[in-house]
This record gives sequence, C-alpha cells and structure tokens, in this order.
Amino acid sequence: MATYEIEEWVKPVNTFVLLGRPGSGKSRTGNTITGCDKAFEFGFHAKRTPKKCESKQTEIFEAEVCVIDTPGVSLFEKQDFEDIQSVLPEEGPSKIIFLLCVTIGRLTHDELSLINQYFIIFGDDFADNTIIIFTHLDEWESDMKDCNVENPKFDSYLHTLPEQTKTIFRRFHNRYLPVNNKQKKSEVMQWTLKLMTISNSMQGFNMFSNFPTVSYSSYLRDIALSYSTYLREMAFRCLRNIQGKVFGND
Repeated sequence: MATYEIEEWVKPVNTFVLLGRPGSGKSRTGNTITGCDKAFEFGFHAKRTPKKCESKQTEIFEAEVCVIDTPGVSLFEKQDFEDIQSVLPEEGPSKIIFLLCVTIGRLTHDELSLINQYFIIFGDDFADNTIIIFTHLDEWESDMKDCNVENPKFDSYLHTLPEQTKTIFRRFHNRYLPVNNKQKKSEVMQWTLKLMTISNSMQGFNMFSNFPTVSYSSYLRDIALSYSTYLREMAFRCLRNIQGKVFGND
C-alpha cells in the first residue's frame, strides 16, 4: 500500500491571521475576506470589553478559509501569541498566512516598533509568511482627488515613503495589497482573488510542523534594547536643542 504525506490527501485550511495596531482596519479587512459585513465588529460597533482573538470560517473559490481577527495592540506580548494559537483550526493542517494591516500614511515609531516585535516573536520566517495590507485606500484616493490628482496610482504613494520604511517593506519581499473595505461586491471578489493568488504562492506555517516558540526573556530583552535606543536618540535631540538655545546655534 502506498504511503502519502498528510498534505497530499488533506487539503490545508488557508488561515489568515490579521495583525496590526488599533484602528488599522483589521476587522473591516476580515469582513471583506469573509464577504460578511458583520463577521467581526469594528469601530464604534465593537464591544467595550477587552477584545480577544476571534475566528470565522468560510469558503472562497472552493477553498476552505479561516480568518482570525486579533486585538489591536501597541505591544505584542506572549499572551497575544498564545491567544492566536488557541483559535487555530483544529481539523486538519492549516496554512497560516499573516496579514499585517497598515493604514496608508507615514509609519510612526510605534508602528515600526510593533513590526519589530512581530519579528522577535515569530522569527525571521515572519516576513516570508506575511502580506502587508494597506488599508483606508478609499480615504487616500479621496485625498488625492482633493489635491487635483486624477486616477492616482498606489505605486506613486510607495515612492514617497522614507527610505527606512522602504527598507522594512523590502524585508517582506514587497508583498502587499492595498484594500478599500467599502468597495462594491464585484470589486471585493477581484480583490479576494488577488489575495488568494498571492497566498497560494506562499508556503505558510503548518499546524503539523513546530509553530515558533517564544523565548520570553529574550523577547523582553530585545524590546528593552529597542526602547532604550529610542530614548537615547530622544535625549540626544533634546540636548542638542538646549545647546542651540543656550549658545545661540539655532
């Protein structure tokens, strides 16, 4: 009798894990993927109680899909990691793809720090298994039209980003998708097809392989180093400003 690897006869569940800061459009993006406006609560509709990870399963183009919406955080901790593990599909293998939601605009220090924390938790493989989702595309297009820019191209926005931000995005192999979570259903289907096409070309994490383990002491050390570097830079800038005012070197 022939033997087969389990992936050969059990079709893996495509599992999208939404990550990002509060207000980054994770829940709306989850609704766009599932095709249901009420799959995940968002904005003022969201409950005021502390939010936990939520998962919804659906079928997209005859593929079984699980979407996991995570709480918006400024600091990604060990508990957040374990919460994601707790809601992963139990039936069969799961191909896990992270969707890092970023609001179109300038990335703040807090956002860059959060991305660094994801790398600390998930390891270098995080970049290989992540698609950057640029949210609030409709607002950006509206702003461009207000500036008399007709038919704005999203690539033009990417060219305006600081070099530091471009370097970070290159770590993700420039794998991204802008999304308008208020688009028409016909446009949603086209966008979802693009998402599925990109994810199908990625290996993803598998539930039957070892999910990344967290060295929490190492995690805290790296976070402390990240913030201490930031504080040193801020202190240096303040000192220069004071010296400039005292010695008249403005």
